[in-house]
Amino acid sequence: MIKHWLAFGMSDVSTTGFQDTSRLMTSAFEGDVCYVCPPKPFSAWKHVDGKIAGWTLSKTGTWNVLTPPLPIPSKIDIGNVFSRFRVRNLKRTLKRLWGADWRDTTLVYVTNWTPFYHQLFGQLRPKHLIFDCVDDVLSFPYHWDERRVHESWQHIADMSTAVLAVSPCLKEKMEQLLHVTVHVLPNGVDAKRFMMAEESVPAEISPYPRRIGFAGTLNHWIDFETINSLAQTYTDTHFFLMGKEGYLHASGQREALCKVRELPNVHYLGAIDYDELPGYLRAMDVLFLPRIPSSASQSSNPLKLYEYLATGRPIVMTGVPLPGDARKLIYTSSSGQTPADALLAALNEAEGRLPSMKAARQSYALGHTWGLRMEAVLSLIDTEDELFSSI
Repeated sequence: MIKHWLAFGMSDVSTTGFQDTSRLMTSAFEGDVCYVCPPKPFSAWKHVDGKIAGWTLSKTGTWNVLTPPLPIPSKIDIGNVFSRFRVRNLKRTLKRLWGADWRDTTLVYVTNWTPFYHQLFGQLRPKHLIFDCVDDVLSFPYHWDERRVHESWQHIADMSTAVLAVSPCLKEKMEQLLHVTVHVLPNGVDAKRFMMAEESVPAEISPYPRRIGFAGTLNHWIDFETINSLAQTYTDTHFFLMGKEGYLHASGQREALCKVRELPNVHYLGAIDYDELPGYLRAMDVLFLPRIPSSASQSSNPLKLYEYLATGRPIVMTGVPLPGDARKLIYTSSSGQTPADALLAALNEAEGRLPSMKAARQSYALGHTWGLRMEAVLSLIDTEDELFSSI
């Protein structure tokens, strides 16, 4: 029986301005949790910001949080002496937390954003390992060493109890790459958090009528040209951008964002605290997610899709393939329609000229919670255990 959850996170536990699948899945586990923050950069050595061989154990709420030791370059760690010593220290820490049989009762979770844990997992020898593929990572402009990433993913996949992907497209890609069975398991949402937010409108947006909201990192996959076009088409409508500025790898993208922010009916609110975000989303008339069509978008299953649905508000999305059963709930620019057509239809619903689909959207969100996703993961573990024990 799984009693403990050991997550190797995509971001530091205290990171603000956005959420990610590893932290949200950890929140859904009903049991004892240990969240491992990503390794510090090599620059941390400059001020010796961390331990050299030991893992720092702390508490964040009810979570146990582990900070890895300072990174050791592989060319210095001859024979993996430091690596083996660090894994022994990690094993001791887990034994103190959860007892000598921790492997039998612990589900280890990692996403494909943190590929280079394969050596640690090889020495840690977890009995239950979930490898969750949440993005087409190598299609992003981050200049990773593809060969090394492929090799690391392969090692992790070969050790895993189950490999997941958030979309059918990503499942197909990962199966071709890793030659293992991959289960499609879409992202989820804390539906009640977004359904039950207060109806009062935040003061900074209350003076503006006809509000269109985007929430998320202003990153290289966002279609700023479409936002610009819509804001200039609907000059009597106000567009709110909620999120920190992320990685914009091309100068044209940065210029496009600057042009958007210069428009008089576009308002940049910056990153909104996750606890406050539901109230901001529910204060919008329409919610908007414009992505650039790309390999990354084709494989994605945005967290915002489910958070938007949970509010019940009309939604406009572009550049992202939608789950078949959600298409009727979302306005898109497909089938010859332009983004402007989709936004007009969404505004017609918001303003009562089309029937409301609020109840249907919220019902959909309630069927895709993080709790249900966690149940599916635990069911996969039970199924694999039964298959193994019958051999």
